[in-house]
Amino acid sequence: MSISLPILINTEPERMLLGVNAFELPLPPREVTDQDIREVCDRVRAAASPPPGFDFSRRLYRNFGVDPTRYRPSSESLWRRMRTDLAFPRVHPAVDATNLLSLQLQIPFGLYDAERIRGDITAAAGTENSGYESIGRGWISLANKPMLRDEDGPFGNPSADSARTRVTNATRILIHVIFFHPQDPRAEEITHWALHEFARLSAALPLDCPPVPA
Repeated sequence: MSISLPILINTEPERMLLGVNAFELPLPPREVTDQDIREVCDRVRAAASPPPGFDFSRRLYRNFGVDPTRYRPSSESLWRRMRTDLAFPRVHPAVDATNLLSLQLQIPFGLYDAERIRGDITAAAGTENSGYESIGRGWISLANKPMLRDEDGPFGNPSADSARTRVTNATRILIHVIFFHPQDPRAEEITHWALHEFARLSAALPLDCPPVPA
């Protein structure tokens, strides 16, 4: 199978840093084990404080003038859910594996079906009229918020992704975009770890990704 992946262009390198990984998913996708979910959730609930990514993710939002206590990173929303002893939300095997990574690191991940993306990806601040129909949250505005767009318009940001590029049971090629604060010294290490950990959890095949231009 010939696989052509989009290039990601970051137009806001002083305000955000991006990690990118891509995978070929097994069909049908492999479920994340109950043991993996239980071990991660137990560590989160027992932790005295969140990991460094929690603060870095809030600082990323503040770089765009966004109050992270009102418009939370997806990673923090999941952290708060787990800390109140709610059940881990099983959605789709690839989504579940991604949520485990984000939960542990407290860094937001975007998760996209590569074959639903048209052309290359641009990371930018949203304009006044930017927005999309999100997954389970209706229409969200992306005005002045960090976002991803392709030839058809916006489709991702660190709080909620769009329904248009969502992962489904038919997804073959998946792209992770990891949203870092530009001063996070662990970005390269985390991107590398996430590549291998997602592959372990999901039995996905890692793919070579075009580098993110400076």
